[in-house]
Amino acid sequence: MKYVSNPSTFVATILIGNNLANYITTFAIGYLAILSWGNLSEFSEVSVTICISPLIFVFGELLPKTLHYRAPLLMLKRYFNVFRCVHWLLFPLSWPLMMLTTLFQKLGGIQQQPMLRILGRGPLANVIGRGHDEGVLTGVQHDLIQRVFQNANLKLDPIITPKEVAFSFEQTPSRTELLDHAQAFGLVEIAIAQAEESAEPPCYYRVAELLLSNAPLAQLKHSIPQIPVKYSRLEALLVLQEHNADIGCIYDDQKLIGIIRRRVLAETILQGNVYTTEPTGITLA
Repeated sequence: MKYVSNPSTFVATILIGNNLANYITTFAIGYLAILSWGNLSEFSEVSVTICISPLIFVFGELLPKTLHYRAPLLMLKRYFNVFRCVHWLLFPLSWPLMMLTTLFQKLGGIQQQPMLRILGRGPLANVIGRGHDEGVLTGVQHDLIQRVFQNANLKLDPIITPKEVAFSFEQTPSRTELLDHAQAFGLVEIAIAQAEESAEPPCYYRVAELLLSNAPLAQLKHSIPQIPVKYSRLEALLVLQEHNADIGCIYDDQKLIGIIRRRVLAETILQGNVYTTEPTGITLA
């Protein structure tokens, strides 16, 4: 973050390092040519350098820049410590350049804009738009982000499964009854709520765990976090992500009005689809 907020600290290092690499490469080519063919004329040394230059350009310039362009975060994280060591090694040479840059900025009346660590909606949209124009973001990625902007603040009401539909009334279910219920309605999670007079909060079971684990049902039971109905879709999704829950109970004040699924939330934010509600759970009598 320090280098990004003050670009002159790394631009000077990159320029000096690039010049050193050019000098060392030229010296190495000439030295290896002399070792291979003996004393060479100036014309021969220049000819050898010109012949090898395309290889240096491809593997020393084009390929590294392409890799960092395609996977900037991965490459920068991998080589950041190396860059920091080179920065301090070259600091005696780069420091005068940094001071010169600062001097020119002051003489020209240019004030460096502070870097925004957290972008608001407007600045972030501008950054994404510029990234798409410059080719950093593909069309699919740009459209996906725009849909997130459009759908993140939508209300939860259209995608809430009402408690009358989400919870059907049965006796205390066994593992077989839970699996049969999941198969009948095509569920991957089964929501269960106790009767209204019971103080036990709602919970749910994952079908995969019911199939793969022989543990008692009490150990496979997952709690359901509470989400106020006034929350936006993105806020509700963050609550479910924080609790690592697949289902959330939607409350209007203290009254349970239904459930919402993390999968549905994510798809409606990314795609904008509105789902119809079907029976999705069990209420214990």
